Amino acid sequence: MNLLEDIRNDLVNPSASLSNTLRKAKILARELGSPEFREWVDWELGGYPDNDKLPRYRSIRATNLGTFLGPGALAKSIAIPTTDLPTPLKDFAENLRFRQSVGELEGVLALDSDSLENRWRQEFVMLARDTVKMTGGMELIGVHQPITASTVAGILDNVKTKLLDFVMDLQENNVTPSGLGKEPVQPELVRNFVQNNFYGDHAIVASGENVHQVVNPVQKGNIDSLLNHLRGENVNEDDLQVLKESLSQDKDTPNGELGPMTRAWVGDMVTKAATGAWKIGLDKAGTVLMTALNNYQGQ
Repeated sequence: MNLLEDIRNDLVNPSASLSNTLRKAKILARELGSPEFREWVDWELGGYPDNDKLPRYRSIRATNLGTFLGPGALAKSIAIPTTDLPTPLKDFAENLRFRQSVGELEGVLALDSDSLENRWRQEFVMLARDTVKMTGGMELIGVHQPITASTVAGILDNVKTKLLDFVMDLQENNVTPSGLGKEPVQPELVRNFVQNNFYGDHAIVASGENVHQVVNPVQKGNIDSLLNHLRGENVNEDDLQVLKESLSQDKDTPNGELGPMTRAWVGDMVTKAATGAWKIGLDKAGTVLMTALNNYQGQ
């Protein structure tokens, strides 16, 4: 069996170790003479050193749940709005990035735990206190970002799928191990496969040499498209009506910002996701809402 077929069979075998398959891909990268592909394989095997190298499938919209302490009271798992957070903290709070190696992520799944989380460092909590308030004199004392096992599994599945697409692209273009070393592989061809499969924009549904077509289900300023999209995400009619009223009351908010009523609605919906009142994964809830609202605002 040749190397491409071996890798391909591993990727559709649920019991095969993804880490081991990536080591085979490292051999393939050397035979292809592709520094771009080899770099991607090395990052997946060893972990990503910084956000600049991180592919988009390793970043999800974060949910932030705060703990507040006040006179004789303690409130936990309260959704934290991120709109007014200080600039240095805003990106961290809104985007949960997974830079761990595939082996580390496989180890996380092996723990078989539903209580995974990323805790804010205490200096971040202190930085957020001036903008994150709660009635009754309660003060923010901690924040965590919940992580579900399905989120980690989804990242690993993305790695498998993207590597499989890359291998099939090579095969469809007759780049096979039997030809490697005998005929030069076009570096630009492989480079394009790497870019399209591992770093491409998920929103691109059709592309040509100089054109990209992007489809968004929510149109700028179109309230009906926003509400219809959220209906498809199982948001009930009562909550949609509250959103519609909130957006109306926040109509004078500067462009690009969510008004206070809309921010409160988002927080309520994330809390409903956390408690099961809204049937959606907690890791997905914030992403669904903020992506839809950003598209509605034209962001």
